[in-house]
Amino acid sequence: MAVTMDDVRRVLSPDELDYAEAVRLGSEALPYLETLVRERHTQLATKATYLASLIPGERAIPILKEAASSRNADIRVAAAGSARNLPYEEAGKILVSLLADHDIGVRKVALMSVPSPIPTELRPYIARLARSDSALAIRELAQKLLDRSS
Repeated sequence: MAVTMDDVRRVLSPDELDYAEAVRLGSEALPYLETLVRERHTQLATKATYLASLIPGERAIPILKEAASSRNADIRVAAAGSARNLPYEEAGKILVSLLADHDIGVRKVALMSVPSPIPTELRPYIARLARSDSALAIRELAQKLLDRSS
């Protein structure tokens, strides 16, 4: 079955999206999901980001990288939350920039998405958050993450 942008928009349009059903669009939906993330319509972009993370294969990674670099914090939060659906190594690559994000919500969701054990490249970012983040909640969350992995 050929997938069109209309198919993707239709699947993403409900407020309560059935992601199990949406995944059935498969990898043919990825170019359209990437377009939706780039268009930066927040509601569709966040859903497109998450859906891309659920579609198996490496073709979703550029979509999450695009979302992680969005000017919109909600889209970056979606990228952070979506990282937990990625393979271990790829999750670490997406989360590096999000752990250093200026938005507290992005940092919080990024911390909650760090895989276990903590990827080596993320440890310095998490340690810095535990030491000196401006938000107490972020410092505590980062420290708990470090304590669990010790």
